[in-house]
Amino acid sequence: MEPVVTRLSEAHAPHIDPRRPSPRRIDAMTTPPAAASTIVVGAGIVGAATALYLARAGVEVTLIERYEPGAGASGRNAGYISMITRSAGPQLELARLSRKLYPELADELDDFEFRANGALVYYYDEQVPLIEGFVERRRADGLPIDVVDGDRARELCPLLPDEVIGGIHSRSDCYIHPGKLVEALVAAAVKEGARLVIDDAVELQVDSGRCIGIRTATGLLTADTVALTAGSWTAELMTRAGLPFHLLHMRMQMVETAPIDDRFDVAAYGPSLFHEYAFVRELPGYDDDIVLHPLQQIMPEVGLLELICQRADGRLWLGCPIEFVDGPDASPAPTVAGMAQTFGVLGDHVPALQHLAVERTWGGIAPQTGDGLPVISAVPALPGLFVGSGLAYGATVGPASARVLADLVIGREPDIDVAAFRYDRPAITEGMARSATLG
Repeated sequence: MEPVVTRLSEAHAPHIDPRRPSPRRIDAMTTPPAAASTIVVGAGIVGAATALYLARAGVEVTLIERYEPGAGASGRNAGYISMITRSAGPQLELARLSRKLYPELADELDDFEFRANGALVYYYDEQVPLIEGFVERRRADGLPIDVVDGDRARELCPLLPDEVIGGIHSRSDCYIHPGKLVEALVAAAVKEGARLVIDDAVELQVDSGRCIGIRTATGLLTADTVALTAGSWTAELMTRAGLPFHLLHMRMQMVETAPIDDRFDVAAYGPSLFHEYAFVRELPGYDDDIVLHPLQQIMPEVGLLELICQRADGRLWLGCPIEFVDGPDASPAPTVAGMAQTFGVLGDHVPALQHLAVERTWGGIAPQTGDGLPVISAVPALPGLFVGSGLAYGATVGPASARVLADLVIGREPDIDVAAFRYDRPAITEGMARSATLG
């Protein structure tokens, strides 16, 4: 039986976009059971993995999803597992835990195109003043980094032109197919005994100062604990319960081309990537003029990761332009500005892309916190409620966030220090302006 969407709010309907890559639909219940030990709200990467880890621990789990697994940012992102862009400290430690978990998941789950051959940041003469300081910083942070010449860069990514003089090969980076990952996680969670319910979580249910479940479009579902992993919609559900939760929202956009004959197994990034991270902009030798394409200088409101990666079928994914939007109900559809930067910058830097057929474009709304750190935490003001949200780089840290969240729900000590991810910090309860596109 295919899962049936019990309720689709017209306000959210644009997020069901046939142009995005989507996992196959997974058998689901159309109405929730009366009770569950733990309810997980939102079947993206974090929610699906949380349900899996809880089910494996013997917890009775119900996974609630409004549309279909991966319908939000989890099924719409580029799928990069980026160590090289994580700032030292809690961000990088969380990413390292995910990097440890991904090979295990690749062995256990259905194929989700896990590729562990690293990332290549290619560069030109203009970026040389920045490269030494960047590499020194990343090596000091414990990342396995190689600096390669132009010939080796072209061996790693044959599309690169002769003008590329070198590259930074981050050997611990990898990438995945995000839609296939969500599908595999949900299927594994269901196999372990979790229940998937397609329904609309309308509000948290509170009784005597405790979260006792959720009210859906079709009724009340009670539970001992609720894990809220609803991505950009987390803030809306928290606010309805009287709990402040400040998030920023980003439209992230992608392009898919027709298959090409050349094959490569690294995620390739151009120099625009350096601009998107605060710790890089603070390095000696950094200057906007040496990393930004002229097209970006006239569209400063749009960020660009300047990414090229290849899927198993030979198609290329290009992106990913980033625009801040007012909220989760903004259209995820790609914009003229976003596509102009994608085609203009990548087409200029990598001329081999210029005449490829474009088969699909899509976008998604991703959440980010003001301090660049996710929330993976109990909510002290409302016992029984746990939150895993604000993961702008959710593919990178999704499995680790889910593992930590599951540990917190069952009262097990997490593998890493989670103090920095607590809910009750000013960036979440009071709000703050962003300091960088992706932290």
